[in-house]
Amino acid sequence: MRHDKRNPSPNSDPFPAQDVWETEPDTDDIPMATPAPPISEEEVPTATPAAVFCRRCGETSEPVENCCPWCGAWLVGKRPRVTPVYELEDEPEDDWHTHWREEDDIRAIENRPLIPPLVVVFVSYGLLLASLVLFIVLAVISGVKTEEEMHGGLALVEILDGALTLFALGLVWTTARQKIPRGAMGFTWLAAFPILAVLLCMNIAFMTFLRELLRPFGAQDAPRIELTWITVLLICVQPAIVEELFFRQMTLGVFRKSMNLHLAIWLTAAMFAFAHLGQILAMPYLFLVGGALGYARAWGGLSLAMLLHFIHNFVVIAYEAWR
Repeated sequence: MRHDKRNPSPNSDPFPAQDVWETEPDTDDIPMATPAPPISEEEVPTATPAAVFCRRCGETSEPVENCCPWCGAWLVGKRPRVTPVYELEDEPEDDWHTHWREEDDIRAIENRPLIPPLVVVFVSYGLLLASLVLFIVLAVISGVKTEEEMHGGLALVEILDGALTLFALGLVWTTARQKIPRGAMGFTWLAAFPILAVLLCMNIAFMTFLRELLRPFGAQDAPRIELTWITVLLICVQPAIVEELFFRQMTLGVFRKSMNLHLAIWLTAAMFAFAHLGQILAMPYLFLVGGALGYARAWGGLSLAMLLHFIHNFVVIAYEAWR
């Protein structure tokens, strides 16, 4: 029987083994793919954003060591933890204790102040107001009239206020420290003095307006101030140092750890204005001055706030002495 190659028989194998081996590729020539080693979480690169919003203080700034430069809150990346530490205490050798703490908890325990900083601020502020009220009451009762007697009582009050400020600041120094944002100091120093000039013009205009407004009611002009070294020391130097340490360093520094920067500045400015009990009519203007000095401290440093405070008071008493 003739075999037809085009129509193979059903019993024959249409795909011979020889054809199969001829068509299969040689696996020895194909390189095997090696799996990539696993990447740990520490090796994964993380992009640090240029500016991050802080939910604690409300500021948007570039993190410094993954922390907010304003209030110190952790902003970027995973918060570090302390690995378990095994310590052998004064007990048998087989008795070991494991201590597991987060790094922030350990720092909080080690650096915990004896008195809460907010309590120190408000108690010292109350004592400051009490000293001013006591001075005013004693001046009225004793009938202080001469400038020498006024300077003597004012010098005593300022010495007490200076001692109180240094003592309170020492209690909360760790909390009251403040960081200046990178790149803000130069611009703040350039803009501070034109703003101070505007505030001084507002002061002169405001006091002139009050003087003319109250003149029909029989109000007399304040006695002329003599510009002496004692006057400069008591009205310019001492307030520029002590008041800035109390309000812009201690009070503002403590407030910034628990609230927004702008709210802390204007709350401090309100306390600063209210502390001038002898100048009730000038409190609205002093509120603006306190706000300007707060921004000068936050963005330009404590030395800038002290310098602006000194120049402001010196120009005011010089104007009152020469008008």
